[in-house]
Amino acid sequence: MSENTTANLIVPALQTFRPITLSEMDNVQLLNRMDTKFVFPVDKLLPFLEKIKDGYRLLETNPLRYSDYNSLYYDTPDSKLYFTHHRGKSGRYKIRFRSYNDTKLFFLEIKHKNNKGRTDKSRKRKTEIEQTLSAESIEYINRKTNLDATQLEAKLQVEFSRLTFVNNEENERATIDFNLRFSHNGKQVGLPGIVVAEIKQSKFSVKSGAISALRELKIREDNMSKYCIGTALIYSDIKQNNFKQKIYTINKLQNHGIFRNQAA
Repeated sequence: MSENTTANLIVPALQTFRPITLSEMDNVQLLNRMDTKFVFPVDKLLPFLEKIKDGYRLLETNPLRYSDYNSLYYDTPDSKLYFTHHRGKSGRYKIRFRSYNDTKLFFLEIKHKNNKGRTDKSRKRKTEIEQTLSAESIEYINRKTNLDATQLEAKLQVEFSRLTFVNNEENERATIDFNLRFSHNGKQVGLPGIVVAEIKQSKFSVKSGAISALRELKIREDNMSKYCIGTALIYSDIKQNNFKQKIYTINKLQNHGIFRNQAA
């Protein structure tokens, strides 16, 4: 299913949500949080939206009420950050630049998953996505992590469209990502039939209407990393044993399998 087809299907449903602005979301930043992820086929997106429409407000930065994101992930030449996740190690990092296309905002973002399963995110405002780390960015990463930022290089571009919901009563955000595309050096892989939901809470709570809705739709939790799955799909020769089941599941969920388009 194409991006336009998905958008055409969901836009009428999005108009039923009460809006929330970026400034109103300041109190629900959740930079230190518990994340619960779900992966499901796009044909379950409309039923999900119907179930949560009374309990959440939807971020509105444009009339369509979904936003396009562009991320550039950094890793070492031997993919140390990827393999830390592949081995299931705690205390792992993700380093990325992210462009919020609608608002023209750019950030250098660092995500750290600790040994208690909590995600801590820090970020620094930037003027652009850096294809090579600036001295300022290297200093920031070195200060915030135990990494040597001089060893990091651009490894993967990830683009997607996102819906951002805020719970009316609980300290919770829910993001819905679709139209995922991964690329590096001309090679591209898309997952047009897949939706990734992430429920972000200060601490895990079964009171989440989004989690309840997903479970009612028989959608199971799946701790999918867009960076790791994208890396496994783009770098076909990289070790990916521990991600093969996730890739198989993603492929199975799609109506027509993984769409690949490798540039000549």
